[in-house]
Amino acid sequence: MIRRALEPTLTHIVTALAAAIALAVTVMLPTTYFLSARAAWYAEVNAESKVASAVISQLINGNPELWAFENARIRGLLAMLGPLQATERRAVIRGRDQLVAEQGENVPLPLMTATTPLYDSGNIVGRVEIQRSQRGLWLVTSAIAVMAATLGAIAFVVLRSWPLRLLQRALDRSLHLATHDTLTGLPNRALFHDRVEQELAWCRRDGSMLAIHYLDLDRFKEVNDTLGHTAGDQLLVGVVGRLRTCVREADTLARLGGDEFAIIQTGIRQLADIEILARRLLDVLDQAFDLASNQVNVGVSIGIAFRSATELIVSNVDPGRLLQEADTALYRSKEDGRGIYRFFAAEMNEKLLKRRELEADIVKALEHGQFYLHYQPQFDLAEQCVVGAEALLRWHHPTRGEVQPDAFISLAEDCGLIVRIGEWVLREACRQAALWPGLHRIAVNVSPVQFRRPGFVDQVKEALACARLDAGRLELEITEGVLLNETNETLATLHRLHAIGVTIAMDDFGTGYSSLGYLQKFPFDKIKIDRSFVKGLQADPHAAEIVRAVLRMSHAMGIRVNAEGVEHVSQASILLQEGCEEVQGFLFGRGLGAEDFSALLARSTSAAAPPEMRKLEVRSPTI
Repeated sequence: MIRRALEPTLTHIVTALAAAIALAVTVMLPTTYFLSARAAWYAEVNAESKVASAVISQLINGNPELWAFENARIRGLLAMLGPLQATERRAVIRGRDQLVAEQGENVPLPLMTATTPLYDSGNIVGRVEIQRSQRGLWLVTSAIAVMAATLGAIAFVVLRSWPLRLLQRALDRSLHLATHDTLTGLPNRALFHDRVEQELAWCRRDGSMLAIHYLDLDRFKEVNDTLGHTAGDQLLVGVVGRLRTCVREADTLARLGGDEFAIIQTGIRQLADIEILARRLLDVLDQAFDLASNQVNVGVSIGIAFRSATELIVSNVDPGRLLQEADTALYRSKEDGRGIYRFFAAEMNEKLLKRRELEADIVKALEHGQFYLHYQPQFDLAEQCVVGAEALLRWHHPTRGEVQPDAFISLAEDCGLIVRIGEWVLREACRQAALWPGLHRIAVNVSPVQFRRPGFVDQVKEALACARLDAGRLELEITEGVLLNETNETLATLHRLHAIGVTIAMDDFGTGYSSLGYLQKFPFDKIKIDRSFVKGLQADPHAAEIVRAVLRMSHAMGIRVNAEGVEHVSQASILLQEGCEEVQGFLFGRGLGAEDFSALLARSTSAAAPPEMRKLEVRSPTI
């Protein structure tokens, strides 16, 4: 365990305070006892002296002969004071030093003396002197002093060691919290960097390789969204328990944050050892976890960076760079399908650099207004007219030229910029649609990241209000990714959007594994059949059957259908005969700029439709 020594100044202060308290105990106890006991003794002796003086003064008042002839009577008066102790002496003295009567002698030193004057007719004629030995007082005080010194020594040891121990424990605890993850108890990112430096030095001396495995759980966010953060925490603890079974005591397992972990593997003699550990990690996390009676599968992706023994000896290795390489390899493993491991390669850095440059360019594009929208017409087959438009995001970069959405949308989702982009698209589409009063609806694609962002419904309301666009003319297209992590919040958001009048369409229907199940849980207004099924209408009987089944089911549920990717008249003809209400695709127009789309809307119905379509007749669907 890492320990940090207390500051010398703090140690000195605690030691000084402990010494002061110990000294106070050592000195105060005997001193207090001696002073209080001596005062009590003196009061007692002084009282005896005063009583004897009063009695004797009354006896000799006006009778001076008594001093010379009746000393025995005076001795009797002294005896009346009570039994004489062996450590006490009583005496009556006339004038300065004429001893008249005395009781007791050879009293041990040191002495305590109380003297009271004798009066005759108002004049001092002698004194009464009573002495008591203080030897017993000093002996008791000495015993108390020994006991106090012992207590003082014990107090010093306790008061010095106990606070320092508590302070050291608090310091160790604060250091542990600063260097370890509170949930799992694993080293955190800061301590992990220190461990990498230590292990690099050890591997140089040992002549072995070192590897870093960077792990990221593949479906952790889904568990958090569906089962809650408590279940997510339980999952992380369970993951750590399994990871511990895979690593040796010489290895270091750390949690870098969220669902990211890292392992320092040391003492490696061959590359196969690294792959063995990576496969073991994949296998152990591929098994299901039982969380509150729910079977959860998460899986893990791994990026690996390593240094050979020769590289460690001939060059200095930066721990930060090594971790960055492992992170880059992790990104590649996720790109290549997840649930796998990848070793870092130099070309990955180039791709990562390009990714970061593209991310920076996206930020600039938002700031400098480089994004714009095209509008693809949505065509009503029966009415032979344009009834809607889908807003398509476009990006013209000053040096890259036209950047295809596929090249930057996924990156924008990964880094969170899709939220700002989506907000701009929503506002711009609503603003433009307000300028086309003849357009029935404007369709806007919504990213799952944007949809789950708190305040999305308010964002939609604000866009409609700013554009003064009726909510019924806005259609939000969501993919299965929005519903994949179905929660009460997801359904609540969809119902709130419905409540304000917005139309909800399920995009890319048929490509997900649970699209049909979603239709039972939420009443969609429209289904958009994916272009992959439309493309095979003519040649693939299975695709045609799927389209017919979707149309039959949708009509039974009262849901409007839009077929995407229609490029040929024959496809449109089949869809028309099968009762598909709406289509879009290159046959009816590519994405157009605002001016060109305005011109399209300005044409007559017959002019808006492709010439070949004008010859088609609507028949009753065969389904």
